[in-house]
Formats: sequence, structure tokens, C-alpha cells
Amino acid sequence: MKFTAFTITAVFILLFSTGKTSAQSKSEIQKLSAEETFPKDDYLDKVIRKKAMIVTAHDDDDDASMAGTIAMLNEQGWEIKQICFTSGDVKRDEALIKAGKFILDEIEFINVEPDKRRIKIDNATEPYMPIPKKDILVSFNTELIFPLIIKKINEFEPTVIFSLDNEMGGYGHPEHILVSQMLVDSFAAGKIHPERIYQSVYSNSMEKKILEERLTALLKKWGYPSSYMTAREMYDLSGMPEPDVEINIENYSKQKMDFLRSFEERERKTIAFFIPYFQDFKHKEYFSILNKEFFRVIK
Repeated sequence: MKFTAFTITAVFILLFSTGKTSAQSKSEIQKLSAEETFPKDDYLDKVIRKKAMIVTAHDDDDDASMAGTIAMLNEQGWEIKQICFTSGDVKRDEALIKAGKFILDEIEFINVEPDKRRIKIDNATEPYMPIPKKDILVSFNTELIFPLIIKKINEFEPTVIFSLDNEMGGYGHPEHILVSQMLVDSFAAGKIHPERIYQSVYSNSMEKKILEERLTALLKKWGYPSSYMTAREMYDLSGMPEPDVEINIENYSKQKMDFLRSFEERERKTIAFFIPYFQDFKHKEYFSILNKEFFRVIK
């Protein structure tokens, strides 16, 4: 089966061309904000060798949730590079490079297109839907893609790596889990040498309101299954891992909003399901409410 950039991007692209997501007031955002608090991160401010790498599977749904923190580090003089798989769509890849200029230094694509990196699809109805974890490794061309990712990491030598979590992969996408688990395993085995891995996650209350309730209801309304709820059931999880730290990104609201809005319309509509209504408000209004980003830290 040959994949296209459309199929691997998930069903969200299809839905967002018709789905309306306009907010009526700031109360809509307030309903989605975190109810919990976590320890403030005290590590990143103390780092002497300021090099960070974002390692994600995709361009839009991966790094959007950590863009405020990346913008903060960028302003503090960190050297920041992102690597991710090519989408297979030149225009879309160019849009990420354009967006990245607001928050980081360099973006490099791993030029293995979707149909080359996934070698087995008969265990899933759609490429974005969760599959049993025992099937993830055998479903992907790990002998090709793992060495490429590890090589790029070791060439850059980051002090900190940013990624999604390796348990849910945010919302259950097998490629998210594949990449994040590879990072954790390679770190534990000494194949890569960052001091820490920061995994972007939601607080429990945000996850419940944005993914469990809002996103699932919209997908159900349009007749599609929820990859997030399927992953929870399949992996016997209550959701993403609990955050270890929070980072206030309110002072970097403009950079984050500029980053998010620089994507093509199709990707902006995808992002809006994970960062709802961001296109309907000015950056200060929006990120004065959703003003924190949350991370699990692997040491």
C-alpha cells in the first residue's frame, strides 16, 4: 500500500475542511485551562551548554504543544534544531521551515517518505490509528529510520531533547510512540547522550477536556473513531503520563502564536483540535489563560 502525505496526516485533515471551531468568548478557553499545578522547572535556566533538539515524527501535531518553551529557550540564546520525518509534501515541509523561524534555528527533515518508513499496514485500518505495541516495531522500517535519527542526534549533541511521550504518543499515533520510545531506549542504552529528555504532555484536566471530551465528541459526531480513546483502551492507560514540571510561557505568547499561525490552513485546522480556538484570539488574550506547558522529564 502506498501512503501519501494526506493519509499519514490522519483523518483530521479531512474533517477540518468542514468543521467549524470558532470560540464565542474567552470563557471557552478558560474552560480548557489546567486545574492542577506542578513544580516549576528549575533545570533549563541552569544549563551551561545551551543546545536543544526537538525530535518528533511530524511537523504540526507534535511540536505545537511545546512551542512556547522552545521560544523561551531561543530568546535565552539556546541553539535549537528540530528533526522530523518529511511529510512527502514539499509545500508542507516548506511551511514548517517558515514557521520554525519564529522559535528555533534549524529544521532538518529525515527524508524517508511515509510509504518507505512503514512496511506493514494490515494491522490497522488507518495509519494514524493505534496498533498493539508489540506490532509497532515490526510495522516500521526501524533498520532504516533508527540509525538516521540517532546519527542526527549525535552529530548535533544536544544537552536536552524535546519529544512527545512514549506511552500514548499524545493521542495514540503509532509513529509518535515509535519515535519517542526509540529516544527513551537509546538514552537508556547510552546510544544518545543528552542530559534529559523533556516529553510534552497535558495536565490531566486539560487532557480530559480537550482530548477525552471535546475531540472525541467531534470525531463521533462526524462518524470517526477516536485514536485517543482507542489508545487508552488498547494500552490500558488513563492517558498521557503525569507531568513532572510546568513552564510559564505567557511572555512568549507572540512567538508561539506566530509559529502556530505560520502553518498552512490545513495544518492550522489540525492544530486547532489540540490547541482549540487559537486562531480566534490575540496572542496575549489566549496565552494569558493557556499560559503553561507541561513536561514529563526523563533523566
